[in-house]
Amino acid sequence: MCNVKTNINMKKIVILMVVVGAGAVGACAQDNKESKETRKEQKKAVLDGEYAATSAMLDSMQFVLEANMLRDARGNLANVTSNLNFIMVDSSTSVIQIGSNSSLGSNGVGGTTAKGSVSKWKVDKNDKKKSFTVSWTLMSSIGIYDVIIFVSADGTANATLSGITPGRLYFDGTIVPLAKSRVYEGRSL
Repeated sequence: MCNVKTNINMKKIVILMVVVGAGAVGACAQDNKESKETRKEQKKAVLDGEYAATSAMLDSMQFVLEANMLRDARGNLANVTSNLNFIMVDSSTSVIQIGSNSSLGSNGVGGTTAKGSVSKWKVDKNDKKKSFTVSWTLMSSIGIYDVIIFVSADGTANATLSGITPGRLYFDGTIVPLAKSRVYEGRSL
């Protein structure tokens, strides 16, 4: 008789442990779900902040795309120094520069610098994808260049530079506010 009573008590204990264990697993799953939602909300808040900051920078027309890589139309890549290779906009003026630490060019920094006025300025914002397309024409003493920059919310940017002659040059890098830029502008012709 005592064994039967012990078996019943053991069954109650096992059932109680299963119920408590299931509740703990459910609580852990709920905590995990809440933490995923919290992380998702935090990422969205950061992305929204970056998007607003990048939007304000582009609207002010005071920024620099500091390139860390250049690519030609054939796909040839070159890692470059970002303080010598850049596209800058300062209100109604723009500068496009390529340079090299290893040689001297017409600009004194191993390449070419085109500086001139901005025309046909346009910024398209994609609120859904949190990205921008910025385009303008640079009229300089050495040529007329069309610039198109694709910018993500975090400031990562890819630019396409084209001119009157065939061919294109692509700049890959980061957009930064003009005041925080660390570029060195060479001589323009």
